[in-house]
Amino acid sequence: MCYHVSQEKTVEQLKVAFRRPVDNIELFKQAFHVNAFDNPFQPVISNRNPRVIDMYRWRLVPSGVTSEKTFGANTRNARSETIFTANSYKPYWENRCLIICTGFFEPHFISQDRPTHSYYIKPKQREFLTLGGIFAPWQGINTYSVITTAASPLLSEVHNEGKRMPLVLEGEAARLWVSPAGSMSQEKMGQLMQPYLHDDNWITYRTIDGITNSRAATNVPEVLLPYEPKAAGYGDLPLFGQNRDDKSD
Repeated sequence: MCYHVSQEKTVEQLKVAFRRPVDNIELFKQAFHVNAFDNPFQPVISNRNPRVIDMYRWRLVPSGVTSEKTFGANTRNARSETIFTANSYKPYWENRCLIICTGFFEPHFISQDRPTHSYYIKPKQREFLTLGGIFAPWQGINTYSVITTAASPLLSEVHNEGKRMPLVLEGEAARLWVSPAGSMSQEKMGQLMQPYLHDDNWITYRTIDGITNSRAATNVPEVLLPYEPKAAGYGDLPLFGQNRDDKSD
């Protein structure tokens, strides 16, 4: 799964890193934590025009849908295994795009009795990474879904319950992904939709809890920092002398 990413760099840094202009730049929002369930606009390079970065909205809505309120499917992620057969995705498999972000978050299950931990994953050597996705035009905007694959060994330890990860593409694979529609077979596209196995390229650490809790305010700088246990509050400290065995005279 991939519902939570970071977008910590500025739009100017984005333009410099990718050597491309940004269309619809007013929709860009710098953020420490971006939640897919807010249906945010995110920077994308698509095979419609790979020479520019555009702003597409997160949650693919099929073009034939007349009202988003009546479209109940959760299409923020698309499984690589069913992208050519699932009704919401199969018309759009040739509409490929790269979603740009600076890192992503995954949950780590502890137990039924303890809160799920949040982990942040980002590249060691690069400021940005690109995730493979597909898009669909809907009522004048482009909407997208992030493709997910089976997790790599490292990400299997982090996302230990779902064991999924976003499709991470770089280099020649990223270039091929945004090749024109009609230039790639389903077989070739399937070969690109593989787990990212270069686990030594990641920095991974636990961060503040609550990333997957929609009620928590997590678009804060601390979300990108390693977790540090908080000192117990005054009300949580034991009362003076309550553990003493001696009795008063």
